[in-house]
Amino acid sequence: MKLSGLVAAVAQGYPLAKVQAQIKAPRLELVAPLGAHPALTAVIASLRDEAKLNRVHLVVASTGREAEDLVATLGSFDPSAEVLEFPSWETLPHERLSPSPETVGKRLKTIHRLHEIAQAGADQNIYVVASVRAVLQPVVAGLDQHPPFVLKQGSDYFLPELSLKLVEMAYHRVDLVTKRGEFAVRGGIVDIFATTAEHAVRLEFFGDELEQIRQFGVADQRSMGELLDSVQIFAAREVIITPHVAARAREMLHEFPNLSTMLEKISQGIPVEGMESLAPVLTEKMVSVTDYLPPGAAVILLSPEKSAARAASLIETNEEFLHAAWDAAIEGAKAPIDLSAGGFISLNQLSETLSGRQLITVSQFASDDESVVNLEILEVPNFKGLDLGVTDWIADQSSRAELVVIATEGHGTAERIAEVLAGVGVTARVVDELPAKPESKTVYITQASLRKGFVAVASQLIVLTDAEFYQKHSNYV
Repeated sequence: MKLSGLVAAVAQGYPLAKVQAQIKAPRLELVAPLGAHPALTAVIASLRDEAKLNRVHLVVASTGREAEDLVATLGSFDPSAEVLEFPSWETLPHERLSPSPETVGKRLKTIHRLHEIAQAGADQNIYVVASVRAVLQPVVAGLDQHPPFVLKQGSDYFLPELSLKLVEMAYHRVDLVTKRGEFAVRGGIVDIFATTAEHAVRLEFFGDELEQIRQFGVADQRSMGELLDSVQIFAAREVIITPHVAARAREMLHEFPNLSTMLEKISQGIPVEGMESLAPVLTEKMVSVTDYLPPGAAVILLSPEKSAARAASLIETNEEFLHAAWDAAIEGAKAPIDLSAGGFISLNQLSETLSGRQLITVSQFASDDESVVNLEILEVPNFKGLDLGVTDWIADQSSRAELVVIATEGHGTAERIAEVLAGVGVTARVVDELPAKPESKTVYITQASLRKGFVAVASQLIVLTDAEFYQKHSNYV
């Protein structure tokens, strides 16, 4: 559901006037609790848009869970925006295991989309959501120069060459496709489960002509839905085996005999498990993910203190793993191997890679520094151990002309909360979208994905989740 009305309500608070006045500053530090971060991110984007600044924003959360919540929530606060996900690997950079094809596909799709935006511009807000782990890990340079392989209905493809192309893109040939990154060939039928697709697709050929493209379910292998005109295939590995990469692998064969099995396959153009761990020495260059952002884009760092602690832990863990995993692997080598370029960088190093792009931090902790803007947004009160219940508090705040909005996961829950509030004399309405001019002394309940609520004092706005409503007044469960 749409929560765009909350963005306008938050932006009305007088502390946001300070933000608006400094919106073009290269560095901007704000203070707001975790629950307000999605709404505040949308507010920042709207203020940057009003100031005619670039509409691309890299939003960095301290954990993968918080990043997933942002992906699910930002679209509600800014319905016209495009939300891109840049997930972190499930593996460490130097671990001789490859990240899942699904993760790689999402990352490559986001990089490709950023390249398109840099070329054509953006006519809507763009949010690239990532965890601090994802942005602190360097990525291979030039990935935006490798567009997805597009298969179009009605075009001609030579099946042996198509199979070879899929193998080069690190897709595994199997008898029966069951997961992303796999393909199967049976006569004139090719099944492919693309890394970014929700369902696998079945390609039916008549000779070399691609006659039909149809989705199918991997559980029962039955076709489903309407025919497709085309399908995009993103690689299942982030190290693209270019002639340079293959040549470098051949050179290293004699230098590192203990890695000969892996290097020999790469030199022959065959993707191998764990090849990403050698990216710093196989590829020409490793860069920060911020290098793929268009000039003028903003980086919004949420919970910087928590992110800094997370970054320090990641760097320490990765260094320990690097020495433990690779000291034995390069024993007897003619030369040392330097994989440090692929390790996690610090937050300070990340800020140095921004190349003039704006950095906005949103801390959960207040500061005495006058340059830090405290937005006077608070967490929802905790009523445990108090005589005052959440419904009494809501009734009191609503009577004071405070705008109270409750976000629920399900429509049934919304109806139940409305009944509970009506039982204590509070006017409550279940709506799909917050009206432009909310009625006074009315609580609005809407169905939306929101992890935590907040209280914007200056905006006279209170936002709660259904979990907060019930946890603080458990007798209504």
